[in-house]
Amino acid sequence: MKDLVIKLTRDNFNFRFKQYEGLFFHANINENSEIIKYKITKDKDGTELKEFGNTHIKDNMIYIPQIEAYIDLKKI
Repeated sequence: MKDLVIKLTRDNFNFRFKQYEGLFFHANINENSEIIKYKITKDKDGTELKEFGNTHIKDNMIYIPQIEAYIDLKKI
């Protein structure tokens, strides 16, 4: 299992919803499953929870439904 923390900025990702600017995307990636458990928080430590849910991984891309964007794991 791999833990991933990404700061959501418009400089790095092309997404539509301004309310997610500057928040952090935390994901637990299990290489045996395409399902990813994630949470979006206000801080890097992941204590101030804003949202959480499940998404999927396909071809090294994680889809984040709240911002309607794919993140390429090879570029992180």
